[in-house]
Amino acid sequence: MAYALAKWQTASTIGVISLVPNDNQVVFDLQNALQFLKNENISQFQKIKYITTQGGKWYYLPFNKEVVQLVLTASDYNQENVEMLINSINAKIFDHNPVTPQNISIQQKQNIYNLLIYFDQAHGKEPKQIQQILQTLDNTKQTVQQNIEKLINNKEQLLNIEVQSLELDNSSQVFLNSAQELHRKQRMQKLKTRLIIGSIIVVGLAISLYTIFG
Repeated sequence: MAYALAKWQTASTIGVISLVPNDNQVVFDLQNALQFLKNENISQFQKIKYITTQGGKWYYLPFNKEVVQLVLTASDYNQENVEMLINSINAKIFDHNPVTPQNISIQQKQNIYNLLIYFDQAHGKEPKQIQQILQTLDNTKQTVQQNIEKLINNKEQLLNIEVQSLELDNSSQVFLNSAQELHRKQRMQKLKTRLIIGSIIVVGLAISLYTIFG
């Protein structure tokens, strides 16, 4: 199997991902298919069609007004499975984006390659079987994503608890420092009071002695 994006009006290839060992043969076969498509009146909303070449069948379906998607399969491959493959690529990899990138990223190529391997191995399976398996894969992916989100949320909660604990410790330390400072001020105030009272008594005694013996 192989997957390609191309501009059919100019027969120019945007990108090719192939499971065939000889990529040059696939590219040459694709060029023949694109030359045929140049003379076709392709509607953006048309259903999937195919061209038979030496390499097999090139199924093609417009991606937007300029770009067409092509999938190379064996001659006896189920067309419904090809449609599911293209739909999976659009949904899972291009995220239904109507504007195709002029250069497919490395990650996108790898993801498309993985889908091609899966659909190639599911050659003899009925569309309903493949749909069920794809749904199971989606559910598994969602479960993993939810678990990751829960883990992130738990980490955030632990971080919030730690921050709150630190804030509580800081508040306790501030309260302790304030209490110690207040206690120190109270002791100083008592000491000053005692000194003043002591001074008054000493002065009073001095005056009394002076009066008596003066």
